[in-house]
Amino acid sequence: MRDKIIISAFLIIILGIYGCGKSEFSRESSTDIRKPISWGKSSVIFVFADDKVWDYGKLEILKSLEREFFTTTNEKLFTVQREDISQIKRYYKFANLLFLCDTNSNKPTSQYVKSILPEQTSSLSDSIPADIIAVKDQWSQNQAVVFVIGKDIETLLLYTFQKSNGIFKIYMNREIERIKSLIYKPGLNQEEIEYQKEHYPWHLELPNQYIPFRRDDENHFVSYLLRVEKHPDRFLAVYWENMPENNVNKEWLWNRRLELGKKYYEGDEFLSEDVTQEKTQFLSYNGFKLSGRWQNPDYFVGGAFVSF
Repeated sequence: MRDKIIISAFLIIILGIYGCGKSEFSRESSTDIRKPISWGKSSVIFVFADDKVWDYGKLEILKSLEREFFTTTNEKLFTVQREDISQIKRYYKFANLLFLCDTNSNKPTSQYVKSILPEQTSSLSDSIPADIIAVKDQWSQNQAVVFVIGKDIETLLLYTFQKSNGIFKIYMNREIERIKSLIYKPGLNQEEIEYQKEHYPWHLELPNQYIPFRRDDENHFVSYLLRVEKHPDRFLAVYWENMPENNVNKEWLWNRRLELGKKYYEGDEFLSEDVTQEKTQFLSYNGFKLSGRWQNPDYFVGGAFVSF
């Protein structure tokens, strides 16, 4: 019998030396520990919008924020709940809040946003008709609050639809930060990090729970296993190669991921209809991302993966 169980998450990082270009932006974040810790499910985004704004914008907002991801069964990262602005104080400690404000309106939600963002809402004009203000830890720790403001309802909704991917990424990146803080809470695997520094042209800030699973230094591959009782195994793998010329593209990543799965994980594979490919950033470098479901037809197991 093979030495791994059914897996729900499998991360493999493909690092091509000289394979990607440096991104223009890189930013670190920190949490305001003076504020109370946010509560409630971080997978829920609470939306505050006046009736007319919500009636016209609901479908597009749900389409963007409740998008599905390939996992063992397709699932949404977030769900959306509209709430009444009169109850806003109840939500000051919740993780994700979204406000839609028509600055030309005197309806309750718009009035509330104008009262707490008077400078930003009053500065809108024909040259800058709409804006997004993203605030970290507005009322509590680990909180993401987004205000979308427009000089009228048509401008507000059009701008919200145009920037829907950016709004989604604000909440997704905040969720990743929350998960990261939990993963690194037990500390780092210093012994393995020292081994990486000595033997590899790279090293990772490897969480303490991850231990070596398969090591093939000669062929530039190493994988690590996180095993927690009553939870699926999780794998982190790194493959690297010298690449004087940039040969990295979507096809390269696709083919290399298939090769590594078959070689080191006893025939793991994936189908085109179960994965997505896109351009992305990884460690502030421009690159490619392949994610979705893998399966092994010999052992009747499968799970989710993401490769960079």
